[in-house]
Amino acid sequence: MSMNLDKQGFDGPVAWDTPGTRSAVRRWRAWNLTKFPGWTVLWWVALYVTVVLLPVATVVPMVLVLFVITLVASRALGRVARGMRIRQILAVYPWRRRHGAVRIDQGKAVFVLPDPDHPEKTASLKPAAVMFRSWTQEALKDYNEELWYAGDPRFACVIAKPGLRGLDCLSRPTAFDPRTDARRKGLSPEARRRARAIGARVAD
Repeated sequence: MSMNLDKQGFDGPVAWDTPGTRSAVRRWRAWNLTKFPGWTVLWWVALYVTVVLLPVATVVPMVLVLFVITLVASRALGRVARGMRIRQILAVYPWRRRHGAVRIDQGKAVFVLPDPDHPEKTASLKPAAVMFRSWTQEALKDYNEELWYAGDPRFACVIAKPGLRGLDCLSRPTAFDPRTDARRKGLSPEARRRARAIGARVAD
């Protein structure tokens, strides 16, 4: 089956039905599932060392270490939960390809992608600002040379490096956060249908 990476809009088979996508998601899920138990074990080891082996004077810095491990473990668990959203997006949108999609704005990465309803226009997505996630120039290199993405940048997209490496999910706050105003203008009926299919908020 052809992936039709260079088409525009919503034409083509959904990403979930194209070769290699399901196995790539399974690898991504397996890798992230191993992280949470690993960090949990490390937390208990650090707690044991703090309580049993170390002198009282080291308790304060070790509490900071435990706090950091807790944050990292929580983030790993959050990435596992995000796998459901990745699955939803890949089941609704086709894969597309974009060269030179990455911009650096004040030291932060921005992914600039075509509007599916108006390919001559673009919309941008920013990675979530989370601890210990490095979007350095080197890390972004493959994404910028040839980015694979599935989704609508006005709501959310799954991105990947060529060969479906480095899967990640980017979304706008307005797509899923009920505290923000849902998008209303500039959406075709098909764009609205697909956005609602991934659970995104669309104003009537």
